[in-house]
Amino acid sequence: MSTRNEFNIALQFLTRLPVSGEVEHSDEAFARSARFYPAVGLLVGAIAAGVYFVSSIFFPSILSTVLALLTGVAVTGALHEDGLADTFDGLIGGPNRDRTLEIMRDTSIGTYGTLALIFAFALKLTAISEMWGWDAFWSIIIAHAVSRHAMVEVIGRYDYARSDTAKFSKPDVSGEDLTYARLWVIAALVASALLVGIWATLVGVAVMAVVVSGFAQTFVRKIGGYTGDCLGATQQIAEAAFLLGVVACL
Repeated sequence: MSTRNEFNIALQFLTRLPVSGEVEHSDEAFARSARFYPAVGLLVGAIAAGVYFVSSIFFPSILSTVLALLTGVAVTGALHEDGLADTFDGLIGGPNRDRTLEIMRDTSIGTYGTLALIFAFALKLTAISEMWGWDAFWSIIIAHAVSRHAMVEVIGRYDYARSDTAKFSKPDVSGEDLTYARLWVIAALVASALLVGIWATLVGVAVMAVVVSGFAQTFVRKIGGYTGDCLGATQQIAEAAFLLGVVACL
């Protein structure tokens, strides 16, 4: 299957954006599409940053930031936010592995999930609104790209926790797919170093790596691997962590 088809699968899976042409689905194509997750992140980030740029002409920074964050939610259909809420409800509220997975599958949202959403939104809102102009613009784009690459790393490093209805069944992300995804994110980080600053970029990546690694160890220890909800939570946590690291330097 073509590279375009795999990109379209990634776009369909991660966003509500329309795709051109017919998409051919298969387990293998779905697995390979993960190599384009950072690229889809760049696209989502560019749309959100575009809204930030236009709205900042008329509104104060904090309102422009809210509109940019809401744009990201609208473009993705709150896919990652849903995963964040379900994951925290399960990890904190579940006394054992089976109960944790059961809670994560429940469509209702609990106290822990609600608080996770509030704090994630607050952290991103505060971080971006503390930046100025082009620093905020570029940081929004890069954060969306690197946070979706964090999802690919989780898929490549850990096993899928569910034995039934496994969307991320074997074959997992291959070494070639990981390399391809890393090339996308390296290009994004080089651009970030040039446009935002090398130290801000390095600190952002370092903070993100530490936080995501700790979070991954938590769900691996609790349920023996990851689920789709864990990937959504990983994206949200990685995005917030990267932005916090960047703003700490700026």
